[in-house]
Amino acid sequence: MFKVLIAEDEMLVRLGLKNSIAWENYEMTVIADAVNGLEAWLLYQELQPDLVLTDLNMPIMHGMELISKIREHDQKTRIVILTC
Repeated sequence: MFKVLIAEDEMLVRLGLKNSIAWENYEMTVIADAVNGLEAWLLYQELQPDLVLTDLNMPIMHGMELISKIREHDQKTRIVILTC
């Protein structure tokens, strides 16, 4: 089962992603969601997800900084960038 972390500051988008996709049909599970890049980074370190869905424009730490930190630590985690 692939572990998914969602990093999105917009509550409706975050909840929509989390609840409107039948993750189990794709052998995935959402293990956590974060409201900013710093929270996502801390969750990433703790939970080691296989996939990170991240917004670019978030408070405290933006998505590109989050991606850079993840890549410094790990080249295998898959990352999908979301932005409006």
